[in-house]
Amino acid sequence: MSGRVHQILHISTGAELGGAERVVLDLARGLNRERFHVHVLVPRLGRLAEALHAAGISTLVVGYWGRGHRLGRYSSWREYASALRSLPHVARTIRALARFVNETPIELVHAHGIKAQAFSAGLAPFVRARIIWHVHDFLRHRKFWWGFQALGRRIPDLLLVPSRAVAREFANWENVLVIPNGVDLRHFSPSPSQRAGGPRRVGMIGALAPWKGHEVFLQAAERVSRVLPDVEFLVVGDEIYDTTGHQGFRRRLEQEAVRRGLAWRVRFTGFRADIAAILRELNIVVHCSLDPEPFGRVLIEAMACGVPVIATRGGATEEIVREGETGLLVPPGDAERLAEAILALLRDRQRSTQMGRSARAWVEGAFDVRAQIRRIEELYDSLLC
Repeated sequence: MSGRVHQILHISTGAELGGAERVVLDLARGLNRERFHVHVLVPRLGRLAEALHAAGISTLVVGYWGRGHRLGRYSSWREYASALRSLPHVARTIRALARFVNETPIELVHAHGIKAQAFSAGLAPFVRARIIWHVHDFLRHRKFWWGFQALGRRIPDLLLVPSRAVAREFANWENVLVIPNGVDLRHFSPSPSQRAGGPRRVGMIGALAPWKGHEVFLQAAERVSRVLPDVEFLVVGDEIYDTTGHQGFRRRLEQEAVRRGLAWRVRFTGFRADIAAILRELNIVVHCSLDPEPFGRVLIEAMACGVPVIATRGGATEEIVREGETGLLVPPGDAERLAEAILALLRDRQRSTQMGRSARAWVEGAFDVRAQIRRIEELYDSLLC
């Protein structure tokens, strides 16, 4: 193992603090600074850049995709075609960043998200750095899957994925490694006084996006309120994606809550930085994605705080939630089953408390961010030796 400090460049697709961006932040802050000097490229100013600056991390703010930054899972082929007009801008940005990479010199580029990975593919012919693609999502159903396959087998030295569920999309690939995301167990921890008296609260935490299932949560909240009218519901998070199809979603949810007679029972908090404190005020955390989750970071954060979770089956949630032990699993899109699960845990405090304890113990052994960072450091060593 070399005694020198290795220069690492992380490229983030997102500029706010969703799940993938929190992984970037965890690694940038957590990697051994005596061995790794981390730089992070972000596409615009936002909460990720703010957090990186606060941590003293070298941060480059470059709109590297131009018009293409708005492309997402709901974009049409016409929007993809329109984004081609940004290619001259992308080419100029690649040349400029290649000079930075070679002059620093950056030894390893760690790209998070499809736009960062596409950009790193353009960068690859001009740099000597090793390349990791960190895949934080399911891609097989996306419009660009064919292109990802073509480039993914040639460009990166390794594909890094957070769950076995995502790894199954690359079952016949050779260069795939699973390293689960982790959580800071000192920050996300139970409080001795949490949920001692006061109103019962059920929360849903995460980015406001149509596929996350917020409408199903509101439908279930309406059903629960008919039986237990004193229960409070929190929707924590905001619209962090500036891609097509996400704008105005919070407004639609607020209108839906009013329509269902939940105006005084559901509170939309917007973005909150103090997630651990909020979790300690909740009796249950609900995670009801309509599509399979590639990971589900809020699940391990909630369980680390000793809060039982209810999640939809599919994807990595079945790797994270141990059914009946650390939480409950329900079918996606089924508001009735979700309401029944919420009522079951609210009515049985002893069972809920035991689930929370089991959840904390499970996360301590399986999802400690220190173990994640240690494995990433070992991976870097293997590529740079």
